[in-house]
Amino acid sequence: MMLRFLPALAALVAPLSLAAQEAEPRTVSAERPEEMMFALLNAGYDPELTTDGIGDPLIRFSRKSGYPLMVLFYDCDEETHDKCSSIQLRGALDRAQPWTPAEAMQLSARFRFLQVTLDEEGDPSLFWDILTGSGIPESLFIDAVERFEKNVSYAAELVFAEERRAQERGAEEQGAEEQGAEEQGPQAGPG
Repeated sequence: MMLRFLPALAALVAPLSLAAQEAEPRTVSAERPEEMMFALLNAGYDPELTTDGIGDPLIRFSRKSGYPLMVLFYDCDEETHDKCSSIQLRGALDRAQPWTPAEAMQLSARFRFLQVTLDEEGDPSLFWDILTGSGIPESLFIDAVERFEKNVSYAAELVFAEERRAQERGAEEQGAEEQGAEEQGPQAGPG
């Protein structure tokens, strides 16, 4: 009697196991840069896959209204530049005046995963490392990219706050000068 139910049970269980296989989350890995590029594209970014100065993969990406960002690939095979196992999200901000190391340290302390360095001109570069190994869920990768992007935007508000205030003061002063000239009216020249 039990043997009659086994084929019926197998027929019921087979579609469930196929559905479970299809429901597995898609993964991305530093080993497969093309997958990361497509994941970024599907998330609304404009990615471009290229190589860095030593031949390792590099993805440049941004949103239309965002800062330009990069995915740098690390721990790659030194000869073939493939089989990478980690990535670094990177963004850079270009200030008119150099930023101080103390200000950069405050930024690092404020944002949990964000690393901050200053280049030779005092411009901050922002980093976020991710170990992917043979794969992490695509949704986790995109979540990390979006969080990094938000952190870059928040950091930019702090990095450029002083420069923005100086521009606003300059615009206010110029507006006050123009208003004063209008109130005086036309000046009569020597006659």
